[in-house]
Amino acid sequence: MPRSNPSIPSLGRNTFAASIALFSVGILYSSFDPVPAGDDISVQADVPTSYSAYASYDETSVPLPAGVKITPGEGVEAVATTAAEADDTTADTAETAPGAQTASGNAGNVLSNMETIKFCVLLLQDGARYMNGLKDYTAHFHKEERIDGDLQAPQTIALKVQHKPHFAVYMNWQNGERGRQVLFSEDYEDGNMVVKLGGMKRFLPAVKVDPHCSLAKAESRYPITQAGVLGMINQIVEHRQRDLKRGHGVSCVRLPNVVFDEKDCYRFVLTYEDRQFSDVYRKSIMMIDAELHIPLMITNFTWATDAENLSEEELDKATLIENYSFTRLNTKTELAAQDFSRDNPSYRM
Repeated sequence: MPRSNPSIPSLGRNTFAASIALFSVGILYSSFDPVPAGDDISVQADVPTSYSAYASYDETSVPLPAGVKITPGEGVEAVATTAAEADDTTADTAETAPGAQTASGNAGNVLSNMETIKFCVLLLQDGARYMNGLKDYTAHFHKEERIDGDLQAPQTIALKVQHKPHFAVYMNWQNGERGRQVLFSEDYEDGNMVVKLGGMKRFLPAVKVDPHCSLAKAESRYPITQAGVLGMINQIVEHRQRDLKRGHGVSCVRLPNVVFDEKDCYRFVLTYEDRQFSDVYRKSIMMIDAELHIPLMITNFTWATDAENLSEEELDKATLIENYSFTRLNTKTELAAQDFSRDNPSYRM
């Protein structure tokens, strides 16, 4: 749901995420006791610094995934297709429109803004298939987001995520109120999550909280039911498909590849021409693992009412609303049912 930011008059109102945010329960704040509950997950609070969301960039060509060709032209109809579907395409005769992007290794093929967005969607849909095939995984989730006008302190959360036989999530905060835990499973009949506070409050009993209650919404943009890599993919694809359906009002270019968390990543910047095309979003920077095709970082910026005297970097810093990333993804975890149970003795929930 969009949120207003009355305490920041220079920013666009009704901010929202295009991407998923993992849930941060805020029954009580602070308390930085270094002893965590559920200390079976190792601590890694630092996000890799090899990438800056505010760095300058240059447009470059968009590489095509194996077995994909591009149908020449502009607009939603001219999108990437599989090689089998494109056997009759005579793309080499296509004219390169001003400002269009040429696909690497495919002379004469042209990517318009909509085609570049479609390419992103193709990558993410492939990444979704990969994630759907996983029974479970672990990762560290890093988030920084603006809620009700205030940019919250960065958080690092150790995750255990299960897809099968049903969706379940265990979270353990690695900084701030270190040791805070949240456990949720679709198998719970009441639909609630179990919350165990950290820090000095770790001795208090765990409580049940509705993921969709006002308290939860005040602490995170999305409920725990949409947590994890797959949830982020679903949110991004939903927004990009809206851009494709509209067919104009947004530019999408590829940036030079970067290494993030020791993984080679495609990098894209998406910029809206005007608020009429996105009431909240002004720009979004996305990094996608070049091998697994899953998003490893997305950084979102909103509008400013007065940006005349700001540089691009200053504008980005002033309008940052969300910065989410995943590191230390481990898909060979072989988690047990106890990893998503209150009966796990290490959780003390």
